[in-house]
Amino acid sequence: MTDLKTISLVLPVRNEAELIREQLQRLQCYREKGHEVIVIDGGSRDATVEQTKGLVDRCEVSAAGRSNQMNHGASEAKGDILLFLHADTELPINADECVCNALSAQNSRWGWFDVRLSNPRLAYQVVASMMNSRARLTSVSTGDQALFVDRKLFVEIGGFPQLALMEDIAISKVLRRLGRPASPLGLVTTSSRRWEENGLISTILLMWRLRFLYFIGVKPQRLREMYYPSHTEQATAPDVAIAHPRSRIVVLAREPLLGHVKSRLASEIGAQGALAVYQGMLARLGLLLSRGEIATWDLWVTSNCSHKEFLSICNKKNIFLQNGKDLGARMDSAIAQTLLEENVESVILIGTDCPALTTGYLDQALLVLESGVDVVLGPAEDGGYVLVGMRRPIAAVFEDIPWGTDQVMDKTLEALKANGLSYKLLDTLWDVDRPEDLARLQLLEPPLNWKLGP
Repeated sequence: MTDLKTISLVLPVRNEAELIREQLQRLQCYREKGHEVIVIDGGSRDATVEQTKGLVDRCEVSAAGRSNQMNHGASEAKGDILLFLHADTELPINADECVCNALSAQNSRWGWFDVRLSNPRLAYQVVASMMNSRARLTSVSTGDQALFVDRKLFVEIGGFPQLALMEDIAISKVLRRLGRPASPLGLVTTSSRRWEENGLISTILLMWRLRFLYFIGVKPQRLREMYYPSHTEQATAPDVAIAHPRSRIVVLAREPLLGHVKSRLASEIGAQGALAVYQGMLARLGLLLSRGEIATWDLWVTSNCSHKEFLSICNKKNIFLQNGKDLGARMDSAIAQTLLEENVESVILIGTDCPALTTGYLDQALLVLESGVDVVLGPAEDGGYVLVGMRRPIAAVFEDIPWGTDQVMDKTLEALKANGLSYKLLDTLWDVDRPEDLARLQLLEPPLNWKLGP
């Protein structure tokens, strides 16, 4: 392929074992032409992941929710163009040429395909025609229409808004402000199973109602509950009801750069191994917080808010740069700035080095703060702490602390007592700083596999 740009086909899937292999087999022609196929699984409980073996360039697991999964896939993509494809939507022949030609000829950076439904009956084709007409009139596509967008543009706008439903409408509204969409030749064919199972008229009326409610401001999570009234796994949606709506979790993270993370491990396992450990712990923590229903969380990073590893676990609008001359100042600043936000009454701050953290542990810390205690601490075995929380900024907690030594907790407790602050210690946990800590990663459930090579 000499005149075509490369395309990354991103498929968000969840429990699609019956469909995914046939879909991926159809996409092999694009891999042969230099494009890539990326599958992002949202925690399937069937054999979806196993069915992808040998048929994809990447298959990864992320927190559930299409917006989160598609953003994760986009962060891993290398192509010039991103094309988001459902497992039950079939592309037309030479879809890559259709996309590239449409973008070039129509001087656009995004677009979608017209759609037809797999059921050949006239009523279903009328529905498809209505969908296409509405999309063209409003410049708003649906997920069934295989949205495609220039990768650089996608990064510039921050990807899909992290919504429980209507993420396709939300991103279309952002993109249409930046330019007209392209309309390629050819039709995608999407499964009519949703209309067949729930009734043609009933499904149409439901979709109209959901769009109207979204337009007047009803929260996407409520719309998701209406769209999936018997859904048994709503808890994994990225916009679910949370246990502590007036609390916030702050995660401090370093940019994952070779030779700049987990330096004490590098002497034993090398810089590449240390980076792999760090990346594994970062991804694990992101998944825990996204699925946990505990509290809204933000990522505070040392540099490069747009790093793909950060965007794979957190919405860009929730990623902030740390500031301060040392670790204590950066911790104090992140907590103080977060507590300034409206309706935030308590904050807990954690790092990325403690894979033993659980949602129950985080919940316990926030309950302690809600009981009126000034400061909550999660001790670490090495003399530091894995968690600190408070209800108001208290700079004294972070001043004159010998960070990186086994005196961190002792000096912190001295500061608390000297300032007359009430505090509570949680159970002691282990973190990963020394080579001897690595064996514990295999004892986690599930194990954290970081080793390089086959």
